[in-house]
Amino acid sequence: MSGAAGRVGLVLVSHSRALAEATETLARQMTGESVAIACAAGAGAGGAELGTDATAIAAAIERVCGPAGAVVLMDLGSAILSAETALELVDPELGARTRLTGGPIVEGAVAAAVRAAAGGTLDQVAADARQALAPKAAQLGEAERLDEAIAAGETAAVAAATTATVAAMTTATTTAVAAATATVAAMTTAVAMTTAATADVVIADPSGLHARPAAHLIARAAAFDAAITLENVTNGRGPVRTSSLIALASLGARRGDVLRLFATGPQAAEAVEALAALVQRETPAAAPAEAAVSGLAIPVAPGVALGPLVRLLRSTPKVSDTAIDDPAAEAERLRRALDLAAQDLASALRGSDILDAHQALLCDPALVDEALARIARERCNAAWAFLQAIEAAAAIYRQLEDPYLRAREADVHDVGNAVVRALLGGAPGTLPDGPPAVVVADDLTPSEAARLDPARVLGVIDRRGGPTSHAAILLRGAGIPAVAGAAALVPEAGGAVAGLDGATGEVWLDPDPEATLEIERRQAALRASRRPASARDGRLRLACGREIELWANVAGPSDARAAREAGAVGIGLLRTEMPFLGRLDEPGEEEQTALLAEIFAVFAGAPIVVRTLDAGGDKALPYLALAAEANPSLGVRGVRLSLERPALLEAQLRAILVAGLGHDVRILIPMVSTAAEVNAVRAALDRAHEALAAAGRPHLWPVATGIMIEVPSAALMADRLARQAAFFSIGTNDLTQHTLAAERGHPRLHALADPAHPAVLRLVRAVVEAGHAAGRPVSVCGEAAGDPDVAPLLVGLGVTQLSMCVSAIEAVEDALAGATFAELAAAAEEALAVDEASAARAVRAAARRPG
Repeated sequence: MSGAAGRVGLVLVSHSRALAEATETLARQMTGESVAIACAAGAGAGGAELGTDATAIAAAIERVCGPAGAVVLMDLGSAILSAETALELVDPELGARTRLTGGPIVEGAVAAAVRAAAGGTLDQVAADARQALAPKAAQLGEAERLDEAIAAGETAAVAAATTATVAAMTTATTTAVAAATATVAAMTTAVAMTTAATADVVIADPSGLHARPAAHLIARAAAFDAAITLENVTNGRGPVRTSSLIALASLGARRGDVLRLFATGPQAAEAVEALAALVQRETPAAAPAEAAVSGLAIPVAPGVALGPLVRLLRSTPKVSDTAIDDPAAEAERLRRALDLAAQDLASALRGSDILDAHQALLCDPALVDEALARIARERCNAAWAFLQAIEAAAAIYRQLEDPYLRAREADVHDVGNAVVRALLGGAPGTLPDGPPAVVVADDLTPSEAARLDPARVLGVIDRRGGPTSHAAILLRGAGIPAVAGAAALVPEAGGAVAGLDGATGEVWLDPDPEATLEIERRQAALRASRRPASARDGRLRLACGREIELWANVAGPSDARAAREAGAVGIGLLRTEMPFLGRLDEPGEEEQTALLAEIFAVFAGAPIVVRTLDAGGDKALPYLALAAEANPSLGVRGVRLSLERPALLEAQLRAILVAGLGHDVRILIPMVSTAAEVNAVRAALDRAHEALAAAGRPHLWPVATGIMIEVPSAALMADRLARQAAFFSIGTNDLTQHTLAAERGHPRLHALADPAHPAVLRLVRAVVEAGHAAGRPVSVCGEAAGDPDVAPLLVGLGVTQLSMCVSAIEAVEDALAGATFAELAAAAEEALAVDEASAARAVRAAARRPG
């Protein structure tokens, strides 16, 4: 939080914690989360008593005072004394970058936050805080009595804000939502001096404003220079700010509800127009929420299963309320745990748009800011602080009337469990050793569902849950038969054997011979109706006869088995770092060899592209102890990290060569920027080969070596890099973020993370042309390859190999079916000529429409 984005931070010192928190909320209505703001207010346990605490102020300064400095605003006389004492407690360098200002705390905080968000210097921010009452005094003709206006303003602000916010504050998370509601009225003066826009829209989504569209709304809103709120006119809830997933959930917005958008700022009108269109967009309805009836569970995912019954094993550690001595260090622990949890969930949910909602929760101010505030205020440990915020958020979802929105409670707990595991240890849900089985769980979470291996899981019985949960969506996508709401049918003790029909909701516990025969009959009928795996070879012929190969992106053995079953031509991207995310110890060479051999065996006889370690950036492996970087996405990552750690690289290369013996394995180098990097890795590969030969160890040799095209320099120099590389694989995820200067996963830049942007497509064309000229195969292995809107454009640009998440293969097949290369090439040329990604996507959509 320190020095958010290199901006001046703010500290709000007040005798009333309610006033300080409401003032922070008001300031964030104007600036969002771009400025670091800390409250040091109240005295006693939790700041419940009137007073100020110099040590709390010092801790707040340490949290927000980065290189740009910090401004401290105070309310009443003794607050100044406490703030001055705090300056004596902090490091002298921090003290030199801290300004105490006599500006009014409410108006001053808003003015200072706006100037800080705009990149103002320390002196400019402090000056704006001091002069914050001047516009109001001038408008009222009271400039000559400014001193009296300041005093009157402070008294009124204390009385009004304290009364309004104290009454509204009941739970930790509803504090943030209620404070935002209470302070919207206080924005009137500021609104009068800026542009405002409003619109009433009817929500069209059949499931209401649930997690995924809410996450998209947050990302879209962040792209505008405007302060935006949303109110549910139908049920009277809100308004709330559009930066918090939990605040938006509290609106309980269902299909047909009237939502009121209100925005202020230079882009208010554009923001309201764009968000109104988003709210009114209708997306496909989820599975209907059927009620369980006697003898039946709720159908979740079609299919019939029969086998031994096992329980999902969870090992999330217990969390105590142990106090800590160093709040600043504990806050840093929480921030690092949030990063690790994001990586853990990304590895489980990669390729699923459910990941967007989880990422939004991990940076939701109603969770993160509240947990950080608890750590500072109560000196509680990070796990306890975050768990309290999670429980309060879950309570909001639990109380919603709409069953689809209520099902998002499991997502909140999923995120909470991931953060607690990152802090205290433990592991995600696992299955006991044994043969394939029917799994029973209590409220299966999305990441647990995503980790289930279809080869080991015959079916799922969720004693709670429902058909609209994100776990249910993932089970359907994986083809795992499932039912939910089965607590009455499957007691805690369970049974030895279970059967289920995911289409009808029927559940059999220890079925008798007659029931077993019926289940087996249904299974046989389903097998007969399905297209055999032998008919799916991943080679798709366009209507003109041109062949397109569909490969799979794989992170582990279960992915490999699913990809083979789906008929993928080969593994287009084996992410070797994924099995080791979150580990504290470095995997040994033999362990890596064994894991690779298991994956290679699944694709025996098929081509396998193995990417060397792609750590750093958004994949910080704990055992590497990477140094903190100001911009990890542009730092020491990918091949740069491998070349800095030659022993690590050569151990991995030896493991690949040994496991690759007898297989069609190729090696892929990530994040290449220069030819020198390719030459250095090839030299390391030679050393790995020589070491194995000297030890008399059989291994694959020679081996083809290609490069990932993920940065613009590599795309623009592809004709030169073709001299060192045997093939090109375009990673559109990173290529998009580097081309558009928009960090992947940034909550405010989501709208820019679209590989359909013409700038990205032009680079793809350049790489394809360079590859064809040099006789080098060119594939795409980023998420664009599995996007049914973008994949046809890539084929139209000349790409003949697409590697994707296995669940996307069928959709891409459908998107390409019936098209000719000439049609796709014409659509691609048209997409290259537009200005925005949305227009490029519209080109392909128009081409698919009949007539």
